Amino acid sequence: MPVTNYTIRIQRKRKTSDGRIDSHWKEYTVKATETTTILSVLEEIKGEQDGTLTFRQSCRSAICGSCAMKIGGRTRLACKTHVGVVARDNVVEITSQANQPVLKDMAIDIGPFFERIHKITPYLAEGPETDAVTEETAYDQVNHVTQCIMCGSCYSDCTMAEVSPEFIGPAALAKAFRFVSDPREGQKTRRLKQLAEPHMMWSCARCAMCVETCPKDVKPMEAIVKLRTRGVAKGFNDGPGPKHALAFHNDIKQSGHLNEFTLMMRTVGIMGTLEELGTAFHLLKKGKVPSLFPHKSAGLAELAKIYEILEQNPLDVETKAKEVVPE
Repeated sequence: MPVTNYTIRIQRKRKTSDGRIDSHWKEYTVKATETTTILSVLEEIKGEQDGTLTFRQSCRSAICGSCAMKIGGRTRLACKTHVGVVARDNVVEITSQANQPVLKDMAIDIGPFFERIHKITPYLAEGPETDAVTEETAYDQVNHVTQCIMCGSCYSDCTMAEVSPEFIGPAALAKAFRFVSDPREGQKTRRLKQLAEPHMMWSCARCAMCVETCPKDVKPMEAIVKLRTRGVAKGFNDGPGPKHALAFHNDIKQSGHLNEFTLMMRTVGIMGTLEELGTAFHLLKKGKVPSLFPHKSAGLAELAKIYEILEQNPLDVETKAKEVVPE
């Protein structure tokens, strides 16, 4: 495989005495093949060109999560990422994870990330909801989310964490699902009640960036959706998130179309709607006014049949039950 000169642009960062982050871009030239890993490139730079370069590494096998950083505009594991995949015109840009405090260069302060993990009580709790009998497939969901290596990639690329630092984040919610779905967990309802609070599972915008960036295919957003399903089933429906979801559900079931004219009222109530009058007037000026009487879709009979089948054969979110489809 041919060896090529690559330009590695690294955003060097340093915390100043007054708490600010001083940053600048610095370029290095290295010889590498397309299959050389970014971690090997960083090691060469640190060992041969600039010993002050700082980054974390450990296993070199995509299991410890230490070397997660932004490479080519997305958060990736340096030990798993090949130069040829992320290079653009033989240039690779590298910086630290986003949404997390920087210590130096690509080394971040992982404390706040793990504080979020601890908020969901990351261990089994005794209680009355422990299953007496464990089915063969009971751990399918548990096993899937336990693949998480706590690298922080999903939180780094999370669009909600970018605008709402209070959001607990996809990694913590995936970890919460690991316990809610565990048949040995005795406090499932208590956990779901906590997760229905502000800045928890209903704050996710479902942008799917966590699914795209996760190096272990944990699919945090899928876990969040399943947590919401369980929360609604338990009656934790107070708040804009569940009210919004239920409004969608009822509209589609009844007419096949969303009644946008009344959606905000049903989501945030009268006071919340009044607070958005300015936005409503702006939309009115632009001619973007939803119909007061939304029409019904064609094929409602087929839609009703789908709902009937789902009600008779609810999707089993505890295990990977066989899917039931219309004949």
